[in-house]
Amino acid sequence: MLNSATQPTLLWNESPDHGSAVKMRLKDAERFTCMVAFANTRGFSIFESELRNRIDKGMSAIFVVGIDFYQSEPAVLDKLLRLMTHGDLKVYMGNFERRWTFHPKLYLFESSHGTSAIVGSANMTGGGLADNHELSVAFDHGSGDLGKQIETWIEGLIADREIVKATDDLVKEYARRHAIYSRQMTIGRRRAERAAVNPHGGRETLAKILEEMKADASEEGFDSSVERRAQYGKEGRKILDALASDRQMNPSEFLSEYERLITTMHSGGLHRGKTTVASSRAQFRDGLRSLLKLKDRDPAVLFEHLRSSFEYVDRAGTNVITELLHLLDSKRYAVMNRNSVSGLGLAGISAFPERPTKRNVDGETYALFCAESEKLRKDLALRNFSELDAVFNYAYWRDLEE
Repeated sequence: MLNSATQPTLLWNESPDHGSAVKMRLKDAERFTCMVAFANTRGFSIFESELRNRIDKGMSAIFVVGIDFYQSEPAVLDKLLRLMTHGDLKVYMGNFERRWTFHPKLYLFESSHGTSAIVGSANMTGGGLADNHELSVAFDHGSGDLGKQIETWIEGLIADREIVKATDDLVKEYARRHAIYSRQMTIGRRRAERAAVNPHGGRETLAKILEEMKADASEEGFDSSVERRAQYGKEGRKILDALASDRQMNPSEFLSEYERLITTMHSGGLHRGKTTVASSRAQFRDGLRSLLKLKDRDPAVLFEHLRSSFEYVDRAGTNVITELLHLLDSKRYAVMNRNSVSGLGLAGISAFPERPTKRNVDGETYALFCAESEKLRKDLALRNFSELDAVFNYAYWRDLEE
């Protein structure tokens, strides 16, 4: 593929760095192909001005940006889509349903003078093009056949649906998923750091909090909290049965019963959604009735049943669903909300969304949550999930106060 006169050189982000090498070769390129696994705005900004200038002067360009592990920033894809109005620019991105990881790092420059390329480890990121210890091979005056081979490869990736044409809608959906993934990765890193410091997975942290809670003689202490929760559990089950009965209820009657129900629960903010839930009282009551008729006791099955039943009941989210299951059996079904997820995090268990919703939690996830909670319950020698949830709440509010 290369002329015999070509002398490859190595780049490792010193003088020149990868960014400078890209900018230098863009100056007289007539066609530019960039294929990278990861991209961020800082990396793109290194040669954005030169790229825009060349496109304005007639250079064609193709960008293929990977989305594996949600490492690429949505803003880069958005910038590239906006740049398409300046000239001949095609933008492709990874497919959400891809089979294989997209991992190349290629910068290809074609002109009437020949083909130049940079191939190696440098992604289109600030680290890749300037700061990291990267290593690439750069060569100039290569054969024009190289561009044709890359073009054929891209066409094959498109045909196999490994990459797809980037659109505003796809980038918007990627941005939504990226935000969720990034948030969870941040939480996961923090929890992993805590767990790494403690060789026993962080359970001792909750054990110490439980000791403090048992020594607390106030209303928020362990004994008072457990006693109060036991009473609330009995009242809540009676109200749940009433809501699931065949008795007719007008809007005000349902709202009154639902208000009583959520006062027996321990997830925060439920009162803010009570009127919204009341507006879908028929679906809510139908879901409860069908739930109580189920013989299956599997957490995944019951959660999915209520999630499906409450699909169009706004403000009846994962917290409400799991509180209802918890009322049915506090030894089998754990409450899943921000407090309890945070509590598991203190024990080094970080596989769950910080803010559980009907969209990011399914039956399988909830069943895993219950299983992890059960292990922790046994470790702490607690009698049921109600006692464990009391510890989670105590830890959560103590952390907020600190």
